[in-house]
Amino acid sequence: MNDILKTALTLREMGFAVHWLAPKEKRPVEPGWANAPVKTTKELTMSYQNGYNVGFRPGKWSVVDGHEIIVVDIDVRGGERYAQEAYSVAATVLGGEFQPHVKSGSGVGRHQYVRVPRGQSPAKAATTLRQSDIWIRDGAVCSPGTTDSKPAYVIEVLSTGKNVVLPPSIHPDSGKPYLWLCEVTKL
Repeated sequence: MNDILKTALTLREMGFAVHWLAPKEKRPVEPGWANAPVKTTKELTMSYQNGYNVGFRPGKWSVVDGHEIIVVDIDVRGGERYAQEAYSVAATVLGGEFQPHVKSGSGVGRHQYVRVPRGQSPAKAATTLRQSDIWIRDGAVCSPGTTDSKPAYVIEVLSTGKNVVLPPSIHPDSGKPYLWLCEVTKL
């Protein structure tokens, strides 16, 4: 059994609402994935195709040990130069030391899995907690509002209605895998 399928089945058994993503993409393969019934391990095994990436639906769909799983997404868009600042801000926002669980295939992004009491996931699918005051375009600092510019980093909470890519999926831009930075069983 390959690593993608093994991860999908392990996480599904834990309570994650796992689904398949297109190869080397973040896009779910099935239409209606956001409200579809949660697949069983048998359905995941039967529908798996070699090369798929794997993702899950946070919030009300993913219940592990009686808690919903949401994700704090640290999207570092300005590269390595802004990563430490983003991690420090995330630690402050989370009220303590930041111990990421997943390293994005981008190399600098992180996903922090957070357990919340059942029924208390944020109502919005994505809530921005903080973003950088520095904006970038093509790797250079620029003024906010400049065409094609973006904040150097954005920290968001991802909840019901969002799709989160899981390791060892392949990042669409870098071609590198997402990596666990802790044991999955410690979520």
